[in-house]
Amino acid sequence: MSAAVATALIAGGAALAIIKGNDDKGDRAKTDYDKMTHTPPDPGGSGGGNSKGSSGGSDGPDPSATKLETSGDVPTEYLGAWEGEIKESGESTGKIRRVVLSQGPVGAVVAETLTSDSDSFCQDSAKLKSVDSLLLIEDEEVATSIPEDSCSAVGEQTLRIGNDGTLAWSTTDGSSEATLRPSKSGGKPIPSGYVGTWLAKDAFGKPDATLKITIKQGAIGSVVAQEVADSKKYHCEGDRILASVEKGLVVSPSKFTGGTPKNLCGPGTSLTFTSSGHDKLRVEYDDPDDYSDETMTQTFTRLD
Repeated sequence: MSAAVATALIAGGAALAIIKGNDDKGDRAKTDYDKMTHTPPDPGGSGGGNSKGSSGGSDGPDPSATKLETSGDVPTEYLGAWEGEIKESGESTGKIRRVVLSQGPVGAVVAETLTSDSDSFCQDSAKLKSVDSLLLIEDEEVATSIPEDSCSAVGEQTLRIGNDGTLAWSTTDGSSEATLRPSKSGGKPIPSGYVGTWLAKDAFGKPDATLKITIKQGAIGSVVAQEVADSKKYHCEGDRILASVEKGLVVSPSKFTGGTPKNLCGPGTSLTFTSSGHDKLRVEYDDPDDYSDETMTQTFTRLD
């Protein structure tokens, strides 16, 4: 789609791939849903020059497939998958933060993470730095960045188990924080009603556009959807990675896999699917032709 759509006595830490971009809401550009996976490159670029090892690949760490080792320094209550919404300066951002902690000694990679925003998707991993008053870990190079160069490693973060069973995550500089809760994991987290092939006609308000998307079962952090978008101007194909199943089915912006003309094929935005009656899914989006906050709904109908 076009865009112009992871207090108790013990504490811990996880890695974050920070989404780079312009947070100036005063001059917010509306999303152009004309071409789905087909966004002309942003002249200003969506990333910066400080990204470490960024790539547009989808072969990064699979947070839901992490094997839990039997021995190590991570307290047992930290192990498993956690998810929540990132806050910056105390304000909600809508960004999904997911951390999967596995067992291992200090110095080993124990965390696999993802961060999903409306127009970016990042995956990363982190080593355990210490298990003193706080569990402290530090991220390594970014494994997956969609769009390319839109993510960068953030450094050290901490995690702390709360009395209510939540996990408080924070960057050590205090710029980002989140309350994480136990999350679904395993190889089959997608509700069966979402699996199949779906078609949107007059896709996202464009009379000549269609979007066909095939959703398959797969772990969070892995490719679960292939899409084909067509109009009189383009034919574009792409893959999407599963980001969350907590509040609908959230998939990443699209990674281009083929199509023409290539300059009209881009990552677009993430999609959040919800069920809409028998054999229908829906995606809510901002009206691309209106700078108000009006929300539109796109319906997808099952083909198989």
